[in-house]
Amino acid sequence: MNNTYHYTRRYNLSGTTTFVVVLLGCIVCWVASYLQSVGYPVYGEVAAPPLWNAICRALPGKAFTYLIGMLLMFGGAFLLHRANYILVLIREKTLLPFLFFVLFISTNPDFLPLKFTMLGVFCLVLAIYQLFTSYHNPEATGKTYNAALLIGIGSLLWIHILWFIPLFWIGMYNFRSLSLRTFLASLLGVSTVYWFLLAWCIWFRDFTPFTIPFAALFKTNFLFFTEISIAEWIGLGGVILLTAVSTVNIVTHEYEDVLRTRQFLYFLITMTVWAFALYLLYAQASEEFMETACIPMSILIAHFFTVVRNKIAFWTFYATIALYIALLFLRIWNFL
Repeated sequence: MNNTYHYTRRYNLSGTTTFVVVLLGCIVCWVASYLQSVGYPVYGEVAAPPLWNAICRALPGKAFTYLIGMLLMFGGAFLLHRANYILVLIREKTLLPFLFFVLFISTNPDFLPLKFTMLGVFCLVLAIYQLFTSYHNPEATGKTYNAALLIGIGSLLWIHILWFIPLFWIGMYNFRSLSLRTFLASLLGVSTVYWFLLAWCIWFRDFTPFTIPFAALFKTNFLFFTEISIAEWIGLGGVILLTAVSTVNIVTHEYEDVLRTRQFLYFLITMTVWAFALYLLYAQASEEFMETACIPMSILIAHFFTVVRNKIAFWTFYATIALYIALLFLRIWNFL
């Protein structure tokens, strides 16, 4: 028993050393990206929501843009950490969900320095929290309304986030919180945002906030794998492999968690598959869906490295950190 305790403690990844190493590595990635002006200047797009284009025009400079992007990343990671901590998605106290989210964002030049999806991440994490806290409560109309309202607000900057509404209905059904009242509350939550938007459009006689985003919402374009570079293949393959291993571990050890936690983790697995399906369906928005997939993947992979403590998992973790940091440098200097 004593030898087992020291063995697991030796390969514990929840310590200060892990936090400092990953955080410093991510900061180095941001500094290197800043020096190479990765993703800067941030331009608006014809198919982007007018609100995002207005934000792009208001950005004052390179340093400010990178600072805002970094703060939003850390803010999203903190919300993810708090949701994991309060809902006890992982049995032990750990900062690994925070660290994995920061790692995945910091090492992908497609996400830097500032994307409208990151603002949607805030809304989506908060919406997931509202959904999870409505567990086994078919009368939780307030929480359902809030979740849909948050997604509606996020859609003002990223219209494709609306495709996660059906996923939330599936979650409500699995959590036994779906009823006619909660279903109508979810519709009302999204409608509230667009009633105000419609009033704004009528007042200014400008309906582009409706026409432009919704035209992009229903415009599909399948992603062809030939469009993905070698470095992207390696990064994508690595995160898919880690998520698959984490999923298998959760399924094969499901009775080690309480029923509530198991259902939450299964929802996150479903969300990952959902985001990847949309990633393949919308080639023009594939980066955005990949960034969204970082939410559930960060928790699932963190769950694996928290509950599996052995030599292989320990060195796999640090090899993963080194791989993604190296991939960023290879991509920004066009080696791959």
